[in-house]
Amino acid sequence: MSHEPSLRRRAVEGSVYLSARRLLGMALSLAGMLLITRMVGPENYGLFSAVTGLYTYLSWLSQLGVRTYLVRSPQDAPITLFHQAFWLLLFWSVALTAVALLGLVAAGAIWIRTAGFVPVAFTVCVGLPLAAAAVVPQAWLERGLNYKRIAALDVSAQLGSYAVGIPLAQLGYGVWALVAAFWASLLMSVGGAFWLAHYRPRWYWDPTERRTMLRYSLAQATADWLYLTKNLAPALILLPLGGKEAAGYFALANRLLEMLNFAQVSIRRVVLPVFARVQSEPEKLLRALYLSSLGQILALGMTCLGFVLLAWYLLPPLFGAQWDIPTAIVALAILASEQLLTAIFGTQAQALFAVRQPQVVARAAAIFVPHFYLATALAVWFAPPHAAAIAYALAYYWAHLPNNIFLHYGVKRFIGAPRYGVSILWAVAFGIALFAPIADYLPLLALGVFALPASRRAFHELLAELRTARKS
Repeated sequence: MSHEPSLRRRAVEGSVYLSARRLLGMALSLAGMLLITRMVGPENYGLFSAVTGLYTYLSWLSQLGVRTYLVRSPQDAPITLFHQAFWLLLFWSVALTAVALLGLVAAGAIWIRTAGFVPVAFTVCVGLPLAAAAVVPQAWLERGLNYKRIAALDVSAQLGSYAVGIPLAQLGYGVWALVAAFWASLLMSVGGAFWLAHYRPRWYWDPTERRTMLRYSLAQATADWLYLTKNLAPALILLPLGGKEAAGYFALANRLLEMLNFAQVSIRRVVLPVFARVQSEPEKLLRALYLSSLGQILALGMTCLGFVLLAWYLLPPLFGAQWDIPTAIVALAILASEQLLTAIFGTQAQALFAVRQPQVVARAAAIFVPHFYLATALAVWFAPPHAAAIAYALAYYWAHLPNNIFLHYGVKRFIGAPRYGVSILWAVAFGIALFAPIADYLPLLALGVFALPASRRAFHELLAELRTARKS
């Protein structure tokens, strides 16, 4: 197809820009996290992270799945489509925020009786309408594959966050230093998105177009809404049952993983437009699935393994005596092991969206949610207090396995037999190796799978694809 070379090249360039941003962001985050978390301690960090997990889920609800609809819109789509999306999201997010604030009062009184939870949650969640309004200019940038601007926006928001949060943490404001940093990042993200996209909303309201938008967007978003209820679990499960400290250790592990998977996230961010454009060619789509998962596994596996081996010795003195860093690193190893499998099966979910089979992903999520909440609640309930974060991470890993199997059968039915090659073998090998520091480094022997002939062939295939993309 005539668009393929250009599309391939732009996808690779987008991955490079976003990976570079993630690499810079990882350095900034490590420095910023080291300063802020060391000063605020695990309890304050746990409370704030549980609240932001709640905010993240509500933010997804407030967006109604419209971002994907806008990104996939034709290049000649009228600007009125974006105006319609802007007003729809603004009105809906304001209503959702009002309901959420009432729900927070009830939750704080009945279940989450943790000191400081309600005021912190209130202050964070009132930002939902701003985040929802920014979806439109962000989608405009993403649709145009303007990844340089997206990367610049992300870095600017991160710098603003630390510029506000670190001084306040030094002054002893505790959790409120984190809240202030959150607001600085949000304001810079929203303002920067409108400025970089040169988007200015104009009044437009068409019932027919709105119904079309919602019909598509809600079908796509339902699966995400179901799956992302996992973000509520730190506030609903870990915080009330395990306490602020356990929530803090899990949050630190999760934050470290978010920083370390910079290349994986970058690849996943650009593959949706690629999948959408080859959705009518199953063989090309299945090959793209396979190569995408290989690239993600290598990027995440090598980054996390190198970090874990160093962090085991370097982080304890840096974070100070109030942090039990080995607990956070073990939780990180468990979460990274699960994310290595997500590199395979999460990509399959994106492909199912591309071929307009969102109901398969929704059903997989419907299997995941009750399994996840039951597993994490039981794990935290029965675990000793000092091991609650690790128990929660183990339950998190376990709960994803049925979801992955369901996605496999969905791809097999609607696209074709998935090509796995060495992807699962690589994911498992890296997952085992991550536990080297707690087992006399014997798990590193699992990396021997990369010397297999099948692994060498996979390396060559991946490198050949990258060379082709660079020449296109």
